[in-house]
Amino acid sequence: MARILVTGFEPFGAHQRNISSEMLEQLPSTLRLNDPWSDVRQYTVAPLDVTIETRVLSVDEAGSAEISSALEQGEYWDAILHLGLCESCQIPRIETLAQDRIEMRIPDNNGRQLRDQTISGKGDLPITAPAQSWMSLDWPIECELSQDAGTFLCNETLYRTLSAIDMKSTDDGRTTPCLFLHLPPDENCSITSGLELVQELLQRMMYRPVLSVVAALMSRNDQYLVARRSPTQKHPGKWEFPGGKVEPNETFQKAIEREIMEEFGWHVKGELPIGVWYHSLKEVDIALHVLPTNFEGQTPSFENQELWTAHDAVAWRSLKDTTALDWLGNDAAVVDWMRDTDYLPRAK
Repeated sequence: MARILVTGFEPFGAHQRNISSEMLEQLPSTLRLNDPWSDVRQYTVAPLDVTIETRVLSVDEAGSAEISSALEQGEYWDAILHLGLCESCQIPRIETLAQDRIEMRIPDNNGRQLRDQTISGKGDLPITAPAQSWMSLDWPIECELSQDAGTFLCNETLYRTLSAIDMKSTDDGRTTPCLFLHLPPDENCSITSGLELVQELLQRMMYRPVLSVVAALMSRNDQYLVARRSPTQKHPGKWEFPGGKVEPNETFQKAIEREIMEEFGWHVKGELPIGVWYHSLKEVDIALHVLPTNFEGQTPSFENQELWTAHDAVAWRSLKDTTALDWLGNDAAVVDWMRDTDYLPRAK
C-alpha cells in the first residue's frame, strides 16, 4: 500500500490556532484515491488505497528540517504534502517554487529571526509535481498556483524537503511528488473544504495527468492546413495542426475557436471531434482531440502575420504529399489515419 505523508505546523506568532495542524487531526489514516483523469485517459487505472501518515512540525529550524532529515536517513514516502497557514491569503495557494532565501518578519517559536540569508546558496527549487497540468480540471473549491511561498518556515520547510528529494532517487528514476499547500485562515476556508481540497490534491499527485488538447483540421479542396512553431515558442520549427489546451468548463469546439483566435486572430467554427490520439510526454499524457474547423467568412491572408503569436508559417498540404515534415507530438499519426481512411473534411 502506498504511503503518503501530510504535515502541518503548530501555532506561531500571535496565532493560538493553526488550520494546518487542525486538519491533520481529521485526516483519515487510509484513503481510497481515484483517477481524476478517468474520463479522458486512454486506459483504465484502478483506484489506489493509500496510508496517510501525519506529522505536526515545530515552527523552528528543527521543524523545517524534520522531513528532509528523515529522507536523508532513508525514510521514504510515495508523496509528500506540506500544509501551512497563510495569514494574508483569501483562497488556498498551491506553491510551486521554494525560494533559496530566509527573511523572517517575526521570530520563529524558538526565537530565531534570520534576515536576508540563503538556505543553501544553490538557488530556488521547483516542486516535484506537474501542478500546472492539473489546472485544466475543476477543483472542489477555488484555489490558485503560486510561486511565492514566502520567506518564513513554510518556504524553508519546502526548500529543505525538495533539496533532500533531489539528492535521492528511486531505482526506476521516479521522483517523489512534493508540494506545499498554503491555507487561508479558517474564516476564508473551512476545515471541511480544506480536507476536500487535500484529497483532490493527493489524487492528482498520485496519478499521471492527462492533458486534453484540441487541434484544428482545416481544409480547402484536397488539402489540409498545418502551421510551424515560431523560434520563440516551445518546440520551435515543429509542424502541427494548430490548437492548444482545453480550459476548465470549456467544450472542445469553444476551445479550438478560442485558441485559433489567440494564435492567429482568425474567426473559425469548430465541429465535433473526429477522434482522439494519445501520446506521452515526460510528465503528462496528451489526449489530442482533432476537430474539423472552418473559417468564418473569407479565408484570411496568410501574408498578414501581425496577430500571429505562436507560429511563423502555415502551409496547405495534400494527403498525397508524403515528403517528411518535422511533426510535433502525435500529429503525424493523424495524417497517417487520414491517408489510410482517405478522410478529409470538406470546408463549409
